[in-house]
Amino acid sequence: MKTIKVRGIVLREFEAGESDKRLVIFCKEHGRLLVYARGARKPSSKFMAAAQLFTYADFVLAKGQGFHSLTQAEVIKNFYALRQDYDRLMSAHLIAEVCEKTLLDNIESDTLLLLVLRSLDTLAKDMYLPIQVSCVFLTRFFDVFGLRPQTDACILCNTPVSEIKTKALCAEGIVCEAHKPAASLRISDTAVHAIDHICDSNLTQSFMFNATQGLLTELQNAALFLWRCHFEITLKTKFIEE
Repeated sequence: MKTIKVRGIVLREFEAGESDKRLVIFCKEHGRLLVYARGARKPSSKFMAAAQLFTYADFVLAKGQGFHSLTQAEVIKNFYALRQDYDRLMSAHLIAEVCEKTLLDNIESDTLLLLVLRSLDTLAKDMYLPIQVSCVFLTRFFDVFGLRPQTDACILCNTPVSEIKTKALCAEGIVCEAHKPAASLRISDTAVHAIDHICDSNLTQSFMFNATQGLLTELQNAALFLWRCHFEITLKTKFIEE
């Protein structure tokens, strides 16, 4: 049976049979893979540590008829600190669910994988508020998917954003008051600047901004609005602090 070695992070785990698990793993160069981990729920299993949610590891997989079976695993990082704080854990669950429900099987998305790993690492180190990490992740997630809203001018009349007094956000970007559609969300200059900072900065610096509660609420609302515009998917995880 042909085997492949992949490096990835467990996005979801399911119980299977009496002692097995089915895993959704986000892998470098391979995207989302469905993996069967035989005996992974046994206390003595060699897969027990690697077959845990949020575990980043090297996996050796045997390719079967429409599925992969786990044959070896070596843990790189388990992000254990995420389990010690409820808000950080919920933010991590949101990140995992967004990826698990939008990725395609066997389609490479290494830029998104790097974003996931950096976001989880930032959460685990408790460097910023969980809602701030969630906002950064989701804003850059839209950018990775080619769904970043246009923020330099009104998308309908091309009026520069600096000349628009009352701004609104629609699915494609900023609109002026005269062209505001029914499906839109009022947004401040500060929030627009924050979106630009998050998308244009390098990955480490994208988390670094003056995150007042008001700004975080705006970014949260914008992310939720854009999600509903672009994805007909209901998330089970509480959407940030909705």
